Amino acid sequence: MNTPPRRARAALAALALATLSAAGCFADDRQTASCGVVMDITGFRGYEVSKSIVDRNLPAFLDGCGWVAYAAITGNSEGSPCQEAPIPLYADTNNELTDKRVHQKLLQEAAARAERLRTCALDDARGSDVLGGLRVMADRLAAAPDSGGGRRIAVFSDLMSNTGGLDLSACDVGAESARTSIVTGLKEKELIADLGGSAIDVYGFNLLSERRPECVPPLESLWKSIFATAGVGASNLTIH
Repeated sequence: MNTPPRRARAALAALALATLSAAGCFADDRQTASCGVVMDITGFRGYEVSKSIVDRNLPAFLDGCGWVAYAAITGNSEGSPCQEAPIPLYADTNNELTDKRVHQKLLQEAAARAERLRTCALDDARGSDVLGGLRVMADRLAAAPDSGGGRRIAVFSDLMSNTGGLDLSACDVGAESARTSIVTGLKEKELIADLGGSAIDVYGFNLLSERRPECVPPLESLWKSIFATAGVGASNLTIH
């Protein structure tokens, strides 16, 4: 017969097992992806909705990351004084509740660094070197801790490059031959970053439709070709 003491012992055993299982849940749920946030502080920042686009999309992006690096798109992306240091998003304190609190604080700091980068006013270089910003991010991800996770990049930009070897001001890329020529030239000059193995989300590209709607379809085709040359296939690229 299952007596009350036996039932009590069984309940305690079940509770202990559940507690032990729960203790390991947070560690098991940790994300290990090395991530990058590329922030356009040129044309993209000029849109009134740029902050809301970042605020709306960055939290979900960071939730999938274990470590985050930053790069700015400016007229001098590779030498810009607008910088933010990489940040790990987890800590090991041997206390699950403390680890969770620290993780939330680190997520808040990661978002704060992105906002500081978006509002940085230290770089007065003219133009928008999108390719340079992507090269900076490629270098930073290459130096990321070896976590065994994948690589994810969020690019907040309208991708309207006008310097750094890629001037799209004229938007004269409607013909496939023109796009092929541009990509070939960029590759020969080694201006396209190696982003192989990365999943990339671009937020803000469609803002271009407010200013130059005729440019959106051909420029999207061009950027897809550029990213493909960088090692990012269609299945790993989303342009919003």
